[in-house]
Parts: sequence; C-alpha cells; structure tokens
Amino acid sequence: MTAPDARPVALRIRLPFATEEEFVERYGLNVARGGIFIATRAVKPMGTAIAFELVLQGGERLMRGEGTVQQVQEDETPGKSGMLVRFVRLDARSRALIDKILAVREGVVSPEAPATQASPPVPAPAPIGRGLKPAAALLADDVVLGIDLGTTTCRAAVWIDGAPQLIPLAGPTVFALPSLVALDDKGELRVGSAAKGVRAKRPEAAVTGLKRLLGQRARSKAVQQLQPRFPFKVVADPDGDAGAELAGRVWSLPELAALLLKEIKNSAQNMLERELKRAVLCVPAWYSDHQRGAVLEAGRLAGLDVLRILNEPSAVALAFGYGRGLARKRLLVYDLGGGTFDASVVEMTGDDLEVVSTGGDNFLGGIDFDERVADALAGTLPDPLRLRLEESRVSWERVRDAAEVAKIALSDQDTASVHLPFAVTDEGGAPVDLRATVTRAQIEQLTADLVERTCEVTRIVLEVGRVNAAALDEVLLVGGQSRAPLVRQRLQALLGRPPRTDVDPQGAVALGAAIFGHSLVQRERGKAGVSLSEVLSAPIGVAVKGGGFLRVLERNTRLPAEKTLTIPVTDRPVEVAVFQGTNPRADENEYLGALHARVDKPGELLLRFAVSADGRLEVEAVGRKGTASFSTADASDELRAHLYATAPLPGEAEAEAGGLFKGLKRLFGR
Repeated sequence: MTAPDARPVALRIRLPFATEEEFVERYGLNVARGGIFIATRAVKPMGTAIAFELVLQGGERLMRGEGTVQQVQEDETPGKSGMLVRFVRLDARSRALIDKILAVREGVVSPEAPATQASPPVPAPAPIGRGLKPAAALLADDVVLGIDLGTTTCRAAVWIDGAPQLIPLAGPTVFALPSLVALDDKGELRVGSAAKGVRAKRPEAAVTGLKRLLGQRARSKAVQQLQPRFPFKVVADPDGDAGAELAGRVWSLPELAALLLKEIKNSAQNMLERELKRAVLCVPAWYSDHQRGAVLEAGRLAGLDVLRILNEPSAVALAFGYGRGLARKRLLVYDLGGGTFDASVVEMTGDDLEVVSTGGDNFLGGIDFDERVADALAGTLPDPLRLRLEESRVSWERVRDAAEVAKIALSDQDTASVHLPFAVTDEGGAPVDLRATVTRAQIEQLTADLVERTCEVTRIVLEVGRVNAAALDEVLLVGGQSRAPLVRQRLQALLGRPPRTDVDPQGAVALGAAIFGHSLVQRERGKAGVSLSEVLSAPIGVAVKGGGFLRVLERNTRLPAEKTLTIPVTDRPVEVAVFQGTNPRADENEYLGALHARVDKPGELLLRFAVSADGRLEVEAVGRKGTASFSTADASDELRAHLYATAPLPGEAEAEAGGLFKGLKRLFGR
C-alpha cells in the first residue's frame, strides 16, 4: 500500500440514484454524523485526505466536503468495494442532508415529506418562519409547554393562535429530539443529536432509554435484569435509585433528564422569542408514584414549573377529541412507544375526559422489537464472528441501528436489505460486512410474543374496567411501534374493529399536553377548560407479616382519592413499608418508602393514604399523641431510606418477624 499523500485528493463520485429521496432511503444507513461509507472501486489508501463530491445520476450535487480515509475494503464483488471516510468539514447543504437522513432513520420524518401532521381536528403545524406573525403577538400572556419525554425521542408543543403546534427541536422540519445524553472525551455532556457522535465511538459514555430506569430502585429485580442491555453502567445514585456512571462519576437520572428538558425549553424559547417556565409533562399511565416524583424532579432541575403530570393516553385522547364536540364517546388508546406500553379506556364528552381503566408495561416497547431483529441479524454471521460482534459495544450498537431501520422499512414493504460495512473484524483483523435480507414475515415471527403481550394487557384493561370491546367507539393507535402491520392486525382481531390510522402516532402526546396546558391557563383566568378525571394505575398498599401485600387503594380508584387504615401497635417503634403494584407479594412490587412512627402507648395507629389528581401519594400516620408522616412529594431522607437498610425492631419483634420484613411484627397478623 502506498504512503498517503498529504494534500487532499479530489474525488467526484456519481451515485446510482435519481433523487435525493432515493439516496436517503436506500443509502442512508451508510451515513453517520461523523462519516460515510463510500462504495467505490477507486479506493484510496488509509489516511488519505480527500476532497469529495457526491452527485446524483443527473449530475446534481448531493454532498461535498473533506475527510480522511479510515478503512478500506477492496473486493471484486459489485457494491462491496469501498472506503470509510471520516468527515473533516462539510458544506451547509451536506450538513442539512445528514440531519435529514438521521431524522428519517429515527422515524421523525419520511424521505418524501419531512413534515409532521397533527391529529384531526387539530390543524397541522404551521411552517416556522414563513410569514408567521411573531409568536408573542399570537400567544396569550402565559404559555405552557406540553412535553413528551419519550424513551427514544422527545417532542414538545405549545398552543398558538387557537391550536396546538409542535416545536422544531433540530432544524425547521425536525420535531423530535433524540432521548440521548452523552459525556464526550472533554468531559462535557452532550444532548440529543450532538450526543450521537459520542455514542457511535463510545457507547458506554452515552445514556439511552433513561425513561425506563427513571425513578426505579437500583436494587429492584427489573433494573437488575435490564442492566446488561444498557451500554452504560447502571449504579445506585445517592438516593438508592438507578443512576448512570460516566467516567467515574455517578449521575442521577433526573439530572440527565433535566438536560433534555432544558434543550426542549431552549428550542421553544428560541422559536417563541420569550422566556418559558411552565410545563405539563407526560408519563406512561403505568408509572408509579416514585417514577412520577423523578419526573417532577427533572422538571425542577430544568427550571420548569410543572403544573401537572399527565398520563400519555389521556393526552392522546385530548389530541384526538378536543374541540370536536364528541357526544360521550368511549375510546381505547393503545400506546406502544419506544420503551413503554399503555392501554387506557377513556370516555370523552365534549372536552371532558374520564378515564375508565388503564394498564401497561414499562418494559415493553420498540427497542425490544429492535433487539429481536438485531439478534437475528447477528445470527447470520458464523458463530466466531457473532461472538466478536456481540463483545463490541460499538459494533452491536451499529447492528441495532440497522435492525431499527429494517424494522421501520418493513412496516411499508415486504422485504428489506441490510448491508452494514465493516460490521466486525475476523481473527486476522480483516473487516467483514454484514449482509442480510429480512422479510416482514420473519420479523413478525420474531416479535409475535411481544405483540401478544400488548394484547394481553389490553384484554386485562377491558376486563378490569368491565368494558366490552363491542362498546368501544374508537381505537386510537399511537407510538412509533404501533405502525407495525402485525400490531394493527392483532388488535383488530382482538377488538373486532379496525383501529384509526389518522392519529399522529408520534406527535399526539405532546399536542395533547399542550392542549391541557392551555386549558389550565384558561381555568386560571376563570374561563372554561378541560375537565379530566384520572384513575390509579396500580394498587397501593403495605407489606404485612410473611411478606404479603395488603392493598389499601385499589387499581382504577378514581383520583384524587383518600383512605384510612387502622393498625394495632405496641409501644415499640413501628415501620410500615409502602409498595405499589399488582403482585400479592410485597417484594415483587415497587417499593415507595417506609413510614417510621413511635406511639407512646399501645393502641391503634391510623394511616391516611392520599393520592392527588396526577397520581402523587402522601401518607400520614396519626397515633394517640402527635403524628408521623412521609410524603413522596418532598423526597425526604426518611422516604428515600430503603427497606433493606432499615433497622429491625429489638428483641422479640426481631425474632418473630424475621427475614425481609423485620420490624413489621403483628401489624396485621394475630
């Protein structure tokens, strides 16, 4: 191999694509933020500096810039020869094209029409900067951001000139911010698209899918099972919740989520040319009290006054039905997003919403589908190469990205070709491509059980809410994964009616949150607004002798709600562990906190459980003299103390209670 020339080598390549859209769709997988694989037989030596220009079949310029050859592959097979070029500089048009390619890859826009449509009857978002009056002239005195903090992407909207409008978060036509935070090699945190370059080189320095872990206890079974699937190190933060270790420092997930919220807030302020402080934040309906508290903390750290935590299915129903004058319609909202799944039955009369029943799975979403496809792609390689690929975080992330692109393509076509240059190297260090053809039938076979899990949750929601499928007026599908044909087929078979396809699957949550935020402002001014009645997503109760779970507030209890529980006590200290979940075993549910109380004389202790309209819990204990309480809203040290670390009661109580639930002797047993 000859020594590389120090001067840039001019290289002009005519591509076999007639249009930019064709290039984006068919070649976009080979383009990254930091470089491109150029398929050509005229490869240059590694280290060569090149000044390149890529043009379409008709000669129209597509990309132009300078770069350095990082790797080469010479092969007589058509399409296999080429070189990996790392960008040094690009012109503005090329950078915009890369933004578009990445947006298409994330499912934010389509190659043909990179615009976002709102759900009827809400008007489509107006073009920004094209004759639109200054936002301050259109808006009322106060603006509330509606924010969808998603597992894979975030979106936001505001109410403008009589309608909700999505906010551009990465260029004028890109309405999604990747839910990604990364620590670069200079020790600086990067957010969204800027973090993708870090993730491509060092996946362990990038935090993805934080919505799944947000507000989860680090020692919980769910977190322990998920930990190997995250490229970063999941550790306990100072409060015992799941956190992320980056370069030796532990970050709490509310801290990292706050960076995403700040980025959204800044984009909205730039668009509206005014400071924004108020927001409605959306969460999965199945989020526990502790997870909702973590979202509130993220909002606080981002400098936002969070007016309300809104369940995502309720936001979708608002985006669909607000302003339509619906006459008592019963809607099923099926929300299968990037990392979570919710199903809710909502009754909507005019602009008033009443949730009938809700359920979900916080560990089921599009990334689980991607994982199945990625495993199948890796399985096309010989075992030694597959093992090498799986051991490399960088290689595995590239395969998972390719799997997502193929999965999305198969929502509209029957087959998809995957070509991942330099996917792995063999024992001799030679690069090996990953090539495969994936069919829709194969993906459906790989993921059928995941779709069935969503159907089972939906069945339970209908059963618990005593709702017959025939009584549903509409079925609304949202979330990026809901676009899969198998999802629509199975849901239609389950419910006996086709779901609606005219609801924006990715923007509806943010649009609904903006509508609700506007309604809150209207109510503050004494005007009519949306009436929303939510229900408790999962039972709340206490641990009892033997490890059982005594439910105090049942699932689907209408909120706000309050209930008092009376327990017998001695003159010794009392510790009551509070959990939320559906399992009859306390330790299989989510631990919310421990209430510590001392009663002067034997007798009774009254526990008052109060849940707010947006699902926040407060517990107060009242004895013969004085009170002892904890509130999940104030995040006190006493609340955060983990059950496993609490001191057992002395003497007889310790001996008789035993095991995990020491200190809970005879609270309910006789």
